[in-house]
Amino acid sequence: MLIFMNNPAASRILWNEAAGKGFLLGLFTFLCRILSQSITLNGPSSGTAVLGIVIWFIQFAGCIWLMKVFMERLAAKYDGVDNKDTARYGMRLALASSVVFSAGMLADILFIAPGIVEEQMDMYYRMYGQYMDTNTQAMFRKVEDSYPEIVFFSTLTYSFLYGVVLSRILSMSIPKKDPFSSFMDKQEK
Repeated sequence: MLIFMNNPAASRILWNEAAGKGFLLGLFTFLCRILSQSITLNGPSSGTAVLGIVIWFIQFAGCIWLMKVFMERLAAKYDGVDNKDTARYGMRLALASSVVFSAGMLADILFIAPGIVEEQMDMYYRMYGQYMDTNTQAMFRKVEDSYPEIVFFSTLTYSFLYGVVLSRILSMSIPKKDPFSSFMDKQEK
């Protein structure tokens, strides 16, 4: 066991641990998203809506569970890991996983299902085209052209912020605090 506290290599350890585990977390999130997308391609129905909600719940709960497990394993693997260390690790984990997830979403838009963007925009034009003037239509065309970049950066931002908030919440109890530790320290002196 490596003693973590006051270790100059601690930051490097956090990055190394977060890179590998963040890849797994981002991949899990992306695969859930692809599964949900592939189910809805068969057409909208009440069954696909329910299945989409189930997959979303699995993705949501799975991300929380995986981050908790990864943080607990870090605390168990190294001596001296405190709540600040797990919070820092969680932030790095959030960054790594959000980069992987965002890159997956970008690859999905550009390579896996490139026609979806045009289909969605055509649907908007059919629904709202009669209410749009030429300036609004021109703005929609610009958005359509830069849609992959918008999706990448918005997904990256949202996923990272979600991960940071989640890691802060989880790090409050990882590692578990002994409420009597200060009392025991006073007794030993």
